[in-house]
Amino acid sequence: MTIIQKYIIATITLTMIIILVNQKKNTDNLPEAIGDPLELIIIKDTENFNNNFYKYLTQFLKVEIGPSPQQEFILSLTEINKEDFKGIFKRHQNLLIVFKSDSFKIEVKKNVFALGQQVIFLGCPSEQSLIDNKKDFLELVGQIKNTEILRMQLAFQKFLNIELQKNIMTTHQLDICLPKDFFLAYSDSAITWVRRELPKSSQGILIANLSENYANLTQDLILLKTDSIIQKYIFGPNKNSHMTLEKEAPVSITHNIIDAQKIINMQTLWRMENDFMGGICNTYFIDSQNSMSPQIIYTYLYAPGEKKANFLLQIESIIQSLNL
Repeated sequence: MTIIQKYIIATITLTMIIILVNQKKNTDNLPEAIGDPLELIIIKDTENFNNNFYKYLTQFLKVEIGPSPQQEFILSLTEINKEDFKGIFKRHQNLLIVFKSDSFKIEVKKNVFALGQQVIFLGCPSEQSLIDNKKDFLELVGQIKNTEILRMQLAFQKFLNIELQKNIMTTHQLDICLPKDFFLAYSDSAITWVRRELPKSSQGILIANLSENYANLTQDLILLKTDSIIQKYIFGPNKNSHMTLEKEAPVSITHNIIDAQKIINMQTLWRMENDFMGGICNTYFIDSQNSMSPQIIYTYLYAPGEKKANFLLQIESIIQSLNL
């Protein structure tokens, strides 16, 4: 290698180091992002796009949370004009900035105006281009939700219920991150039921080891098995009251990947027999080679009169933390 070549390499290396150091300094100077989970601020370009354009945009971003007592969407949307995009708005953790471009494109950047921030740049040439690419917004909503799950999991790491995690590992061979405000409601050699009681909500997670006879269950049989378990183990405050699945409720079925393992997830509604309580529930069926047996993880939410999306996000963040 010649002296000139060595000099060029050294210069490039030094330049890269300077760039990385400056990027670190720029990041260090940013304020912390703020805002509620699943809240998205849309910064509108009203010079190039009319109200009809934004009507379509918000329509495409309104993805329902799934079966629920009342219709509700995953994201909470707030629209502002670009001239109002200043001050506290620039620190929000989820931003969607709309601008005119030659072709349709979506680009996501982190830590643009604040630390822990996700900024989505939506370039679009026309209203028709927006409509032609409506399918991309379902994926975008999913991406925003996944980012929120990661944020929430990082927050959980600061206050974990280690004793409860050890209990679940011993009984079910599952590693799961549970916040400290969850407590043990019931446990035996095959069942663990944990709860979190807050002023406006009640959340629960029940894990059940199944016998080998339950391997390769159909989806209908998984729900029947879930129903039989919760009727036996989850009781209400009134005498002879117990939880059951709402038989007439719709069921949303998805196939997820958690820790490289295929999971069947079914969302529907529950109610309390001999009581007036009810809400949203999810059943996760795990037929893992690593666990001692097939397993059902059942989660439920009771939050009367409250928006459900953030409470459901909390539970899903816990389930997504599973190491199988």
